[in-house]
Amino acid sequence: MRVVIAGGGTGGHIYPALAIASALDAEILYIGGKKGIEKDILPTTGLKYQLLDVEGFQRKLSLRNFVTVYKAFRATQKSKSLLKDFKPDCVVVTGGYVSGPVGQAASSLKIPLFLQEQNSYPGVTIKLLAKKAKKIFLGSKGAEKYLPENKCIFTGNPVRQEILRADRAKARLELGLGDKTLLMVTGGSQGAKAINEAVRGLYEKLSKRNDLVVVHHTGRNDFVETKNKETLYPRLLKELGADARAISKNIFITPFIQNMASVLSASDLVVSRAGAIFLSEAAVLGVPLIMIPFPYSAEDHQTYNAMVWKEKNAGLLVRESEISSLEESLFGLLKESVLRKEMSLNATTLGNPNATEVIVREIHSGI
Repeated sequence: MRVVIAGGGTGGHIYPALAIASALDAEILYIGGKKGIEKDILPTTGLKYQLLDVEGFQRKLSLRNFVTVYKAFRATQKSKSLLKDFKPDCVVVTGGYVSGPVGQAASSLKIPLFLQEQNSYPGVTIKLLAKKAKKIFLGSKGAEKYLPENKCIFTGNPVRQEILRADRAKARLELGLGDKTLLMVTGGSQGAKAINEAVRGLYEKLSKRNDLVVVHHTGRNDFVETKNKETLYPRLLKELGADARAISKNIFITPFIQNMASVLSASDLVVSRAGAIFLSEAAVLGVPLIMIPFPYSAEDHQTYNAMVWKEKNAGLLVRESEISSLEESLFGLLKESVLRKEMSLNATTLGNPNATEVIVREIHSGI
């Protein structure tokens, strides 16, 4: 069996594609873009790959869009050539600019096309390809409202194996948390300045909570160096990574969480953005969230993601424009352990630990 997989630009498109590629018992050709982070990731995977020169449209009138159209045409012709040479049994695309030309090429060559959409509001490329696809695998509920519903299958998003293997009780024991509530704050791999500033303003109040341990993942660009202080949780500090600091007995800051699976599974509440893959990981682990969507995400998809969690009573939505209300939401939810447990159970309905296996099975049955 031969399969072409395409997706790129961001980790949200690439990591699900790689998870599907690794689970398929097939010869894989991965097609990515020259400008996305896949150009750095793919050489480390051992996969056969090709990179196309594609880019997105400017949202305002711009002569650059003529260049974009020309590149899309060239990329579609190149994709056709690659598909004819490779002769795949099917093509799977996960979004990003490169998916458009590859999906169009597959359709024109009558090769079965499968789509995987991570977010609750589909990206432009997935919407454009939807009518040409045999099946559309949904990582988040709600996306079926914007796509041909008869083709949609809710599978959940593929998540990393270390997340699937995480054990909450074991993680909390190993981190030395005892019966303390663990609050994690993260703005994603790059951090989020607005979230960081809002949470720093709460450090004094949080440090007075004897029932609470806080991990604040700032990202490297907004990490403030400070000397280590005495802490009661040396094992937690070790798991966070070499650059992590204890700024009080119960508050830790770190530019990067070394063992995210362990810390996330041990968490009782997380303040985060609303990226689809992170939400899927939190859902699999049953972690309630306070979500502050990135307001400039494409099509505002993070807000749509967060609204699904809010509607299912699995999380709270705080818009960045109203981030001053975070204090009330956070301290209110920290008081409500019963409500957090209810939200945790609701969160588990929004993900699927068997997502990758379901997608692979559906691909095999659809060829």
